[in-house]
Amino acid sequence: MKKTRENEMTHRRPSLVEIGEMPLVEASLSDRIYGELKRQILTGVIGPEEHMPEKQLCEELEVSRTPLREALNRLSNEDLVTYRPHCGYLAAPLSAEGFRHLQDLRMIVEPKVAGLAAMRAKRTEIERLREAAMMPPVEAGNDDSFVAFCRANARFHLLLVEASRNHLLSNIVMSSLDTYQRPAYMGIGRVRDEEKASRCHLDIVDAIEASDPMKAEAVMAIHILGGHERIIEALGEAGY
Repeated sequence: MKKTRENEMTHRRPSLVEIGEMPLVEASLSDRIYGELKRQILTGVIGPEEHMPEKQLCEELEVSRTPLREALNRLSNEDLVTYRPHCGYLAAPLSAEGFRHLQDLRMIVEPKVAGLAAMRAKRTEIERLREAAMMPPVEAGNDDSFVAFCRANARFHLLLVEASRNHLLSNIVMSSLDTYQRPAYMGIGRVRDEEKASRCHLDIVDAIEASDPMKAEAVMAIHILGGHERIIEALGEAGY
């Protein structure tokens, strides 16, 4: 059983919140490159559709081309990087249409994840969820406070999907959430009410603690829809 769990974690794509916690000493060179490039793409350090020259990346990361290409291929499989003949690798584009599709995916998957958690979560998992439900304050004009908010939000959703007891859902939920938060890291459509986010999280935890899957699904759907139109509008205003 332990070996199976380790294999699941090895093959699962680490989310952005986990990348900063990866044991870099134990990680392979390709894993470290993958984690760093994923972080840069999702947080806007490498902008949408920005060219990613292999030679330049090798020099910046102080690595050879082979592990770099391994990492780029992994990111390509996650739709975070695209490859164009005679041009090379580019960071994935960002668009209002793509964000709508992402919203559709989250609405299909995440309420069911919350429902599964309501049927399967252990007492210790519920306690961790309740503790993680409270979002840190966001200060206007303070990027660090918003990064802390995004990481706390991702941590809550990671604990939630783990409580569903379905490792196949982890990649879907966390990859979509990482991409969903990408505009916010770039300063587009940022949350304005961390207290509302905390209340939604606590409502989800209450439904899970009550072993009420239907309520958990309904509350999660409301949570996902919150702020959706604000972000779509902000993407349009930003030219995406």
